[in-house]
Amino acid sequence: MSQRLCVVLALLGFLAFCSPAVSVMAGGDKPFTIEAMLRLASIDDVRVAADGKRVAFVVTRMSDQAGEPVSRIVLTDMAREGGRPVTPATTSCDHPRFSPDGKWLAYLCQGDNASELHLLQLAAGQSRRLSDGRADILDLAFSPDGKKLAVTATTSPKAGPNRPEGCDGDVEVLDSPGGLAGLYLLTLSQPGVMRQLVADRDVGAFAFSPDGRRIVFETANPHAPPRGRAHNGAAGGTAPVDAGHADIAVVDLDKGGVKLVAASDASENMPTVSPDGRLLAYVATAAPGFYYNAGRVMVVPLTGGESRPLAPTPDARPELLGWAEDGQSLLVREADGVGAALYALPLDGQPTTRLDDGRRIPLQASLSLGSRHLGLALTDWDLPPEAFVTSVERYEPKAVSAVNREFAAYQTVKPEIVRWKSADGTMIEGLYTPPAGPVVGAPPLLVELHGGPAQAAQRLYPGLLNSYPLAVFSAHGYALFQPNVRGSDGYGPAFRRAIVNDWGGVDFADLMSGLDALIAKGQADPQRLGVMGWSYGGYLAAWAIGHTDRFKAASIGGGITNLVSQCGSMDLPDFMPLYMGGEAYERFDFLFDRSPLKYAAAIQTPTLFQHGVADERVPFTQALELYTALSRRGVTTRLAAYPRSGHDITETGLLRDLMVRNLDWFARFVPATATQSRPAMAKADPS
Repeated sequence: MSQRLCVVLALLGFLAFCSPAVSVMAGGDKPFTIEAMLRLASIDDVRVAADGKRVAFVVTRMSDQAGEPVSRIVLTDMAREGGRPVTPATTSCDHPRFSPDGKWLAYLCQGDNASELHLLQLAAGQSRRLSDGRADILDLAFSPDGKKLAVTATTSPKAGPNRPEGCDGDVEVLDSPGGLAGLYLLTLSQPGVMRQLVADRDVGAFAFSPDGRRIVFETANPHAPPRGRAHNGAAGGTAPVDAGHADIAVVDLDKGGVKLVAASDASENMPTVSPDGRLLAYVATAAPGFYYNAGRVMVVPLTGGESRPLAPTPDARPELLGWAEDGQSLLVREADGVGAALYALPLDGQPTTRLDDGRRIPLQASLSLGSRHLGLALTDWDLPPEAFVTSVERYEPKAVSAVNREFAAYQTVKPEIVRWKSADGTMIEGLYTPPAGPVVGAPPLLVELHGGPAQAAQRLYPGLLNSYPLAVFSAHGYALFQPNVRGSDGYGPAFRRAIVNDWGGVDFADLMSGLDALIAKGQADPQRLGVMGWSYGGYLAAWAIGHTDRFKAASIGGGITNLVSQCGSMDLPDFMPLYMGGEAYERFDFLFDRSPLKYAAAIQTPTLFQHGVADERVPFTQALELYTALSRRGVTTRLAAYPRSGHDITETGLLRDLMVRNLDWFARFVPATATQSRPAMAKADPS
C-alpha cells in the first residue's frame, strides 16, 4: 500500500489497517520490572469530610519478602500539600469514616484475632480503641449527630445444641448456625459497650436515616437454606436458589424490631435513604442469576409501600453511591466497556446523565456526607492509581495523593481499543497494547483473559499488580491482547448472559476471531502466540488449548478444568448451576462436554498451572486434574502450588514467584525475538 494512500485513509479514520499499531509512550524511559510492580501502591476507599477540608484514603503496599500486603490510612488537609499516614506501618487498617462535624475519624485495624474499631481525634491527633476485641468488626458508619457508631460484626459462634458430646469445638460444620454478621450500636462516650440491634440474621451494607432514628440494611432470610444449597433444578420445578439473594429491612433504634421494606424475588442491595428521610433507594437484581443478570435502581417509601424503578443504567449493573444533595437524583458508578463511568440518575425517571469526563478510570468512588464531594481513586494507562477529590456539581478532579510518584520515570504504552466481528457477526471489543519500543515485523502476542466471567479488561495502569506482569511483558517486546468476550461486564445484561449454558462456545469464538483480526492487520505474529488467564480466564485458556494448536504456550491460574467436580466443590454452590442450567448430577454429560479436561488428549501446548492450595472458589484439584492428564501424556507442563493461598495470591514472595514463572514460561516458548536471551530473574527450568 502506498504511503500517499495511507495518508488519505488516515484522514478517513482507517489508519489502523495501513500498518501495525505504533507505540504511544508515556512517562520516562525506565523499563518496568517485577520488583517495580511490587512497589506500586494501590488506593482505595477515598473519603471526603462533609466540609471538603480533609480527605482520608487507604494505601496498600506489598510488605517484606514473605508477608501479606499492609494497608495504611493517609489523611490529607486540602489546604496543604501532601498527606500523612495516621495508622501504624506494621498493622493493616482500613474503612476510614469522618464524623459529620469533621472532628473525628473512625477506622478499623486488624488485631490479633479480629478487626477492631479505633477513633482518632483530628485536632489533637490522639486515637483510642472503641471495641474490646471480642467481635470482628466488618463495617461502620457515624450517626447523623456524630455521637454514635453503627457497626456490623461477627462473634465466635457458640457450640450449638445439636453438637454431639465429645466433638471438637474447632471443627467447622458446613451450614451450621452461628457466626452471623449482626448490627450493633456504640456510643462514643462508652467505649467497648456494643448495643445489639440485629442478631438473628446476617446484615450486609447499611445506612442511617437522616434523623438518626432508623437504620436500613441488607439482610438474608434467616430461614432460607444457607449458601444457596437448596435447589429445584433441570429435572423440574424452579431454577436454582441464588446465594446472592438479599432483602432490605429497617430497624428502629428506639423501639427495636425489624421490618422488611423491600423483599421480592429479586435481590435487593445497597440501601440509602433520601435527604428528607421519605424514600429508600436500592438496587434490585433479577434472580436467579445474581452473577450476570440486570440490576436496576428502585425507590420505595421508607415506611413501606410499592417500589418503582428509575431509568435503567447503560450497563444495568449500578453501584449505588448515594443521593444528590437536593434529593432529586441518585449517583451511581458502573462498568462502561473498557472503562467505568459515573452517572446521575434522576428521581423522576428520566435517563442517566454522565458526571465524569471519561478521561480517567474511576476505580472507586464514594460520596461525602452531605453529598457535595466525591472521593475518587483514578487510574489510566499513563496514570498509576492516586486519590482525587471533585465537587459533585462540577467534575474537576484534583489529586490529593502522590504515593506512586516514582512511576513517572517508568515507560508505559497506550493501549488501542480494538473492535471486530465475531463468527456470528456480533461486535466484540478489547484492548491491544503494542510492545514498548520498535519491533521488526509483526510482534509476538500474549493474550490475557479476564476472570469473572462478568468482569472486563479495562484501560488500567499496566504496572498494577497482577498475576501476570503485563508491563514487564511489554518492556520485553510482547504485544498484549485483552479481549472482552461475551460474558464480560460493561456491555449490558444480554452480553453478560450470552454465555449462560455456553461456556466454551461464543466466548471461544470471540477470542479466536479477535486473534484473527489482529493477525490480519499485522499486529501479531501467528507463529508466536501465548495465552494466559486466571479463574474463568484460566478456564477459557484451558479450553482454547484443547481446541486449537495455535498457541505456543499457556498459563492457567486458579483455573476451572472440570465443570462436573467444580459444580459441587466450590464455595458458591449455585454458581455453576446458574451458569450451566443445572446440577452436576442433572447435566453430567453436558458439563463434561464443556470441560477442558475432556479434551486433554488433544492438548500439545506447553502449559503452566498456578494455583493456591487453600483455594475455595476454584479448588486446587481443578489444576491437579488437568496437570495430571497432561503430565501422563508427556506434554510439557508444570504445576506451581502456592501455600497459604486462596483464590488470590497475596504474599509478596509468592506473588513474585508467580510473576517470574510466567515471564520465564513465555520467554521459553514464545520468544520475543528469534535469539532472545532468558530473563535475568528467571531460572533455567522452573520446578
